[in-house]
Amino acid sequence: MDIKRRRMLTEPGDTLLLSKSSMDTAFRFTKWQELTGLTPDRFTADPICSVPLPIYTQVAPGTRQFASVKPEMMWHPLFWLPPRLAGRYNLPSGPNGALEVESTTMWSIRVALELTASGLYSIEDGWLDILATVGIDVENEVDLARIEEWQAGGVDDLLDSIDLDLYLALEKNPNWALQSAMALTEPATHAQWAILADSLMEVIMDARDEADTTPLREVRETLAVVASLAGIQLDEVPTDDEEPAQEFWDRVELEARDGIYSTVDEFLAGPAAEAMGWLTLTRDTYWESVEDLKTLQATEVAA
Repeated sequence: MDIKRRRMLTEPGDTLLLSKSSMDTAFRFTKWQELTGLTPDRFTADPICSVPLPIYTQVAPGTRQFASVKPEMMWHPLFWLPPRLAGRYNLPSGPNGALEVESTTMWSIRVALELTASGLYSIEDGWLDILATVGIDVENEVDLARIEEWQAGGVDDLLDSIDLDLYLALEKNPNWALQSAMALTEPATHAQWAILADSLMEVIMDARDEADTTPLREVRETLAVVASLAGIQLDEVPTDDEEPAQEFWDRVELEARDGIYSTVDEFLAGPAAEAMGWLTLTRDTYWESVEDLKTLQATEVAA
């Protein structure tokens, strides 16, 4: 069996659990769409996993789950997840123990944990090329044609035989990842909020530091981008006042684009300062979760 690894979106040292910045999350979302050919409704945008995850759906008999994925990308293990990992569990998490579909966040954590523990994703070396393990080379035109034919519904015993449970079924407890994800969902979510808020603060501070040499138009556009990203990525952060996070960031973005300001200093003292206050409060409120997760990871490594 050939062991071939490929880089896609991540860099050495990047974990799958937690994205390292807001801008990086947005870039990877766009890059994933470009590389795979998938439309945004077929992959996740939750930054709790540092790369987008393809969304599995029910498909008609004779059709393939990811027929629209560019064949040269079918080496990626994310397109070969077994049903128990590709699907969502129904969990007794509703009122009075009513069943609810596993949240995107919990599922993303579960996938990230299993792919890392199994070695399908290596923090230092990247992703395992799953097709190379069965002798298929996506850089070979003949093999690419073979993949395309299979994606179109053709019969191929070798491709049909690929089973990631050969890598994933390592633990005696088959529910270990689900149990871990249930325990990690809240602290990981809080840590992700803090990290994203901190990264957006850096963007605003860089714009503020360069304000003397940057036109007002560019400073305004920077804050508008920050507000747009925060409105998407931090929309579930609870607030103490009556203005929900999404409404706050919609207002800041509108002010950044259309508000009347004659100087950079005036703008920075207005909506930019308001944005910094919101982000600082969020970062400081939830940063303890970042430290707790670092401690937990260090303990696991030592063990």
